[in-house]
Amino acid sequence: MNVRIAAAAFSVPPEEESVETVLERERDRVETTLAPLSPKARQRATEGLGLSRVRVCGSKQPYDLVLEAASAAMTEAGIMGQDIDLILDYSTFPGESSQYFSFAHKLSDELGAETSLNLSFKSGGCAALHLAIKTALGWMSTDENIQTALLVTGDTAPHGNRTLLPVTVQGDAASAVILKREGAEGPLLLSVEAMTLGHLHEAIALIKTNGHLEIKVDAACMENEVMPVYYLNLLWVVQKALAASSLSLKDIDHFIYSNISHRDREGFRRMVGLPEGGLPPTPMAEYGHTFASDLIINYVNLRREGRIRPGQLLLFASAGIGFTWGVTLARA
Repeated sequence: MNVRIAAAAFSVPPEEESVETVLERERDRVETTLAPLSPKARQRATEGLGLSRVRVCGSKQPYDLVLEAASAAMTEAGIMGQDIDLILDYSTFPGESSQYFSFAHKLSDELGAETSLNLSFKSGGCAALHLAIKTALGWMSTDENIQTALLVTGDTAPHGNRTLLPVTVQGDAASAVILKREGAEGPLLLSVEAMTLGHLHEAIALIKTNGHLEIKVDAACMENEVMPVYYLNLLWVVQKALAASSLSLKDIDHFIYSNISHRDREGFRRMVGLPEGGLPPTPMAEYGHTFASDLIINYVNLRREGRIRPGQLLLFASAGIGFTWGVTLARA
């Protein structure tokens, strides 16, 4: 099946906060979360973030950003609402007022996609893009009428939950990807792989406290159970995706990885054997970690800089709550 990334776009709110301000405001949360760790581990958790500012929803909420990103992607792909056969919303944190609401149905109405199949899933976290692509490919492979799919996510950190130390600090964003299998230009999807380990689902968990959504980080679980296998599992998924296309790491021209932290990006760089400075710069310092939108932001950034040339191989990789690891391989 010949399916291409016909377009991709993202949108961020205009309002911003410094990471320093966020850390100070959520000091009690940070201290409570990191308390089970050793003094050395607590110190390491606040070092190497590489994040200066985050964008925060205010005048624009997640759905507003999703609509902007989807509209921009449609313009780039040269399609209209009636051309969309499938809309898949994979938002993890769509906002307090939208946590039981699917953006897919509202988008279908507002974009004029009257006959689209509208689906959604939650809690894919930072690896949700791969799950969304794999889900869309599954539908496309079993239904010839689904030629064009719109995949969207719009996320905002719950109030008082921007800090996810020892991992990251979260910013708000939305992104959209259009997959097309007939008459499309753009990177050709070669393989998509994912794995989940359910016994680690409480490492970063979504809970309700006094009726409000909260992200609870089990720092001890992250330190003692997740991190020892984090890059091992990610490398396993990378190798599986490469093997499916008879490729190896040395064949990849562009590694597109999450903006969790500078420390994490350095871990990924070493994992894939790149030299120091081998990963391209990203807007992470200005946007923070934006959930599953990180990969789209970094992909769009590479395209805007003119760094992706026809025939080059792109490897998208990320991991997130669940616990989930995912890789998507494409040829420009």
